[in-house]
Amino acid sequence: MLADFEAGYIGVKELAARLAVSSRSVWRIIERGELSVTRIGRRTLVGKAEVAHWLAGRQVSPPGHMTNAARQLAPR
Repeated sequence: MLADFEAGYIGVKELAARLAVSSRSVWRIIERGELSVTRIGRRTLVGKAEVAHWLAGRQVSPPGHMTNAARQLAPR
């Protein structure tokens, strides 16, 4: 059962390694409230689905590409 639970979560150090940033950078993201954590004893875990959602919200469009939202806000 614990293995099933852990499959949906990632530790701060492992997340930092996968994102190629420092653990401190991940902690700053957490402190800003951009990602929430689950604490089990001394372990701090982040939900993988939440990380995927957070990453999707940070995608940048290629230069010259205008999103639908930007088109709606652009002056005509």
